[in-house]
Amino acid sequence: AFVERIATLAEAGVDIFQLRDRSLDDRILLDRARIGTKVANDHGALFIVNDRPDLAIAARADGVHVGQEEMPVADSRRIVGQQLLVGVSTHSLEQARAAVSEGADYIGCGPVFPSITKSFDSFVGPELLRQVAKIVDLPAFAIGGIHQANLDQVLQAGFRRVAISGAIRDAENPKVVARDFKQRLSLVP
Repeated sequence: AFVERIATLAEAGVDIFQLRDRSLDDRILLDRARIGTKVANDHGALFIVNDRPDLAIAARADGVHVGQEEMPVADSRRIVGQQLLVGVSTHSLEQARAAVSEGADYIGCGPVFPSITKSFDSFVGPELLRQVAKIVDLPAFAIGGIHQANLDQVLQAGFRRVAISGAIRDAENPKVVARDFKQRLSLVP
């Protein structure tokens, strides 16, 4: 099911996959990371491991994504070197600036909206996206609670990249939803 889901979503236009599962032991997580990387790469997509630069290297993934409470960008970079991407979640303009100065390859900004996959005390809303879009040159992804009904708010804030989990996972037809997101993001100049 894991392989089929990645292949199906890659065919629908998903460019990057992120493995995030804190309930798995390291061996299973590494096995999934290796399999996910191969399947994603076979379909022209990237595969990112969440929080674990060591597993990203061992799996030969395309990168690692860390949060504000996980390993800092600079330390992650020392582990993965220059060959892998290092991304970081940011929740404020200051954190976005810090991510740039620390050498991140991309950032996630949010949570923009309430999410069904992760709990947060507050949400940054589209205003932070507008601020970040004006000053950050790195690829930046809107994260947190993005779905088809609020995508226009993200686009109007100047973001052309989104990280989506629940909207696809919980969809009756995930491939159709992924295609719709891809099409709507591609239409924006």
